[in-house]
Amino acid sequence: MYREPVRVRPLGPRDVDAVCARVEARVAAAAARSTALVGTLDHDELRAVVSAVTPAWVARSRGRVVGHLVTTMIDRTQRRAWIPPDGASFDDPAVLRGLLDAAASVWRDAGASGYAAWVYDEPTEVDAWATCGATLSARRGVRALSFPADRGTPAGFDLRRAGPGDLETALTLDRWGDPPGGRPPDEQERRDEVASLLEDPDIDYLIAELGGRALAQAVVMPLAPRRGSRAPAVHLSAVAVDPDRRGRGLGTALVESVLERARRAGHVVAEVNWRTVDPRVERFWRGRGFTPTQALVERPLPV
Repeated sequence: MYREPVRVRPLGPRDVDAVCARVEARVAAAAARSTALVGTLDHDELRAVVSAVTPAWVARSRGRVVGHLVTTMIDRTQRRAWIPPDGASFDDPAVLRGLLDAAASVWRDAGASGYAAWVYDEPTEVDAWATCGATLSARRGVRALSFPADRGTPAGFDLRRAGPGDLETALTLDRWGDPPGGRPPDEQERRDEVASLLEDPDIDYLIAELGGRALAQAVVMPLAPRRGSRAPAVHLSAVAVDPDRRGRGLGTALVESVLERARRAGHVVAEVNWRTVDPRVERFWRGRGFTPTQALVERPLPV
């Protein structure tokens, strides 16, 4: 329990410099844990963002800021408040609880029924969110692309960029990536999303074929520069392998081939998000050299 008297209120102009200092310290500490992250920020740019963001709150105790919380957006489709990795700080879990309690009514008024927060994947931080009722649901890992891929493409393995004409094949492949026991997405929503990815000229929708049969897929998209992340970077998603071919190295060969393709295109890091519901998925991405940097914690708002 936080021992000092704490007052939570909306973030004001006199709080900006203290919040910026807290964010800069967090980013530097995260970079010290992972060389794939950047530990310095543009102070003026950060100050402008903190000054303008809303809604935002600070926790103060004895004249100093001991925590802050901001929401970057409300996802009205899933009706969740979203908190970025540098969107919250706290000197004690009790401070975090006070900030979340203050934000809850605002989030409800905005139509949110819960929140999702990307936090640094550091045990004490994840544990603090857990004490406030949040559940760990996913991780984000980062891998440097400084060196050629560890494994080459096996004989007969073809990797090609798919297009709109591959929609039905891509839909079949995408279903193979649904987490076991999880609720699959609405089929029309899936169709619309996959079609959009196939039509986007900036996204590589890659299909792996062996003997003319589609057996795996991966989607690669460039990432816009973000505070604390190295650039140029790519995000790897929608990795799926034919269930009958799993355990034979196809997934590893696919990922290594995709990352080598990204490296040759000039990207320096790759990111991937994975759900923690299946320990095998966790082991797979760690085994491919992805170091967890952030964790997704989620919680429904109390009624």
